[in-house]
Amino acid sequence: MIPFCNNPDDFTSRLSLKLAGLEDEGYGGGIAEPAKLEQPMPSKMRPARYRGIHDAWRRFGGLGKRLRLWEKSKGTDINLVFFACIYDKDFQHFDRVEKRFGFSWSGLYLHARSFRMPNSPVPYSSLMPCPEKIFSSSLMRSAAVLDEGAVEPMQKIAGGKPIVLMPDFTDEHLPASEDEESDLGHKILSFAQGRPVVSLMGHLQWTKGLEEFTALIKHKSMRDVFFFLGGELSWYGIDETSKRQEMLKIWQNHENVFAHMQYISSDAEINAAMRASDLIYAAYRNFPNSSNILTKAAVFKRPIIVSDGYVMAERVRKYEMGEVVSEGNLEDIVKAIKLMLADGYSDQLRLRARWEEYHAQHSVDRLPECFERLLSQ
Repeated sequence: MIPFCNNPDDFTSRLSLKLAGLEDEGYGGGIAEPAKLEQPMPSKMRPARYRGIHDAWRRFGGLGKRLRLWEKSKGTDINLVFFACIYDKDFQHFDRVEKRFGFSWSGLYLHARSFRMPNSPVPYSSLMPCPEKIFSSSLMRSAAVLDEGAVEPMQKIAGGKPIVLMPDFTDEHLPASEDEESDLGHKILSFAQGRPVVSLMGHLQWTKGLEEFTALIKHKSMRDVFFFLGGELSWYGIDETSKRQEMLKIWQNHENVFAHMQYISSDAEINAAMRASDLIYAAYRNFPNSSNILTKAAVFKRPIIVSDGYVMAERVRKYEMGEVVSEGNLEDIVKAIKLMLADGYSDQLRLRARWEEYHAQHSVDRLPECFERLLSQ
């Protein structure tokens, strides 16, 4: 099997690295080194309606050619290509070019929007998810998903081929020294000055609940709470200039917020910030997908707040890891935060939360078992 990374997001990077090490860990899968799926320059073909197909022809046709050259150079056959991250936008025309690609394949379908939010376009685009174009492929042997709710409908599309639930695992390391940790974790605690810390971390954009989180900072009942905002900022979904300026002023002018608006380069630093937090904010908007922020919350035993309706809410309720709020409802969010920061809540949560069970379910140790099932056909 040869794994291909077609997107440099965190999960893809983690999965590709673990794939590279599985054979060393005793998994005899004959796994070749991971490689990156190159994206050609956008096509300028006319008429424009054919550009997507032309791009796919070049992308997957080029990949097939590279793989056949690899087979020739190594004197061996590739019996399976694993795509470590499948997005609809990259694979929307795959059904038109798969014969040119020419290899049996499997892969991880990272999002489950089409099953959780039918007829809903991918955020910040007009693209409709198209799993039926991807997973009805005659060359597909199996596929993986992160959302347990997607397994059954995916199997129907795939004609009964194996669909495996993959753990949404995370890097659990902390900074190697106290000096490193002081860059973020200790800095948060220093700025908080004893106040409880509520943190939103990751790729900061509208879908992460950024507007509601910003409104919390200036809310009259949140004056004794400290807010940490950490990650690379994207204004996608927040188009009004006046709204952006208002949010920037809140981050800059309120003393109860530390806005670290830059990419956090390591999981260790994120984990240090997680450990410094009293409550993890994950009340996302228009977000029906899994998130490994739940795994981090379980690892560090931190209460988490999520929006109702989809897989994150289902898991928080099942494993009793925090509270579920109405999506986008600021007063509901305020009420939940006050409850979660009240005396006695954390002690009660520790008695009932099934953090260890959730952690085990989403541990990297489950990967060999998952790949055995993916390769079983």
